Amino acid sequence: MDLDTEELVRIDEHLAKCGECRKRLLSEDQLERAIDRLHRQISAALPTDCITYDLLADYIDGRLSGEEKAKVEEHLRVCVYCAEDFRSLAEFRSTMQEKPKELVQPATSQPSWWQRLKNALTSRWIIALEVGAIAFLVLLFAIHQGQQRFATQLQQLGLQIAHLHEHIKGLEGQVQKLQQEHLVDLRNQLTSVQQRLEAVVKGERQLAYRPTLPLMTLKDTAGTVVLTEDKRLEMPIPLASEWRKRVLELLLEGKVSQPENVKVAMAKVSEKVVMRGEIEGLRTIQPISPVKTSVLPDQIIFRWKGVAGANQYRVLVADENGSKILWESQPISKTHLLLPARTLEPGGVYTWQVEAVVGEEKAVSQPVRFWVLDKQSASLVRRMERQFSNSALTLATLYATYGLWDKAIAQVHRLQKQNPDHPAIKLLQEAVSKWSQK
Repeated sequence: MDLDTEELVRIDEHLAKCGECRKRLLSEDQLERAIDRLHRQISAALPTDCITYDLLADYIDGRLSGEEKAKVEEHLRVCVYCAEDFRSLAEFRSTMQEKPKELVQPATSQPSWWQRLKNALTSRWIIALEVGAIAFLVLLFAIHQGQQRFATQLQQLGLQIAHLHEHIKGLEGQVQKLQQEHLVDLRNQLTSVQQRLEAVVKGERQLAYRPTLPLMTLKDTAGTVVLTEDKRLEMPIPLASEWRKRVLELLLEGKVSQPENVKVAMAKVSEKVVMRGEIEGLRTIQPISPVKTSVLPDQIIFRWKGVAGANQYRVLVADENGSKILWESQPISKTHLLLPARTLEPGGVYTWQVEAVVGEEKAVSQPVRFWVLDKQSASLVRRMERQFSNSALTLATLYATYGLWDKAIAQVHRLQKQNPDHPAIKLLQEAVSKWSQK
């Protein structure tokens, strides 16, 4: 091809604009045939196992053995190119056989291998030149199309960049507006603060402040407790605000704030138990604890005042009404008894009394009630016992809140040793005694 670069570029530009010339130069059928020839040419240039021309001719003429014939047929089933050569050669042989004998050239010797190679190379070079020209034209057309697409993409990118610049300008404007508004707000706040300071300096506004003085101090087993004039309680332990409020109410007012379930249970245990018949000498045995109180499920200890001359005692535990005996002990000589664990259900109200044998006579105590804490209340009490074991004031408030009056009184005694004749402790003792005797 003798065209220089400028001529090729002009041809490419004309082909890109003129559809008629593109059709004349290269139709779709021509392009498919050229590409197919290119594939065959490339395949032929590579080392393959394809059938040679001589072997294919011998197969058509029937000069092959059975094994060679089977190999040729197997290859023709898998190789489309050799199959096409076979069809072309077979059609040619058929055409030559159908011509009149007078037109048939006299038989000559078969062409030599050099002549067949020369013919094949000549045909292949012609195909290669055709395919090369077609490929070059296709390449020029693709380059031109690519240039057009690239130009279009550049144009779209330019529009997007311009739109992005406009968006950035809008954002910058919004940022400036927000900054201005924020600065104005800060200026207003600074002006307000400055005015307040000036008012304080000039005496136009005085700060209503004076130091809070302690109203009362109390020695707890955990440290010093301070009650200020504004009724704020300062304790040496990290106590929750709810329990600080309960401690403050107990110290100032002698008030015990109990949960609703504790109130209901305490009301039941305070009721008098109806006796089943009066027996003379019935009150000779006096129950000590638990009497009109609550107990922890695993810490139920019965105590009573002994009777002179009594040989043995027996404890009986009944239901809330005292009508059904639920448990009774073996005869013992002591005046106290630990109830076996899990004998009574948590959350229940029960009645108990003591029987004594004096000589040949029997004496029975007045039946009294007690309440076994429910599981949730008992769990909270045990947790706070472990956490605040060093604070008698906190434990006294805890036990009073859940009706554990025996335990509450014991903690008040600890506080009394720390604060002899303290008015707050006296008020605390009176409050606990009053609630436990209801």
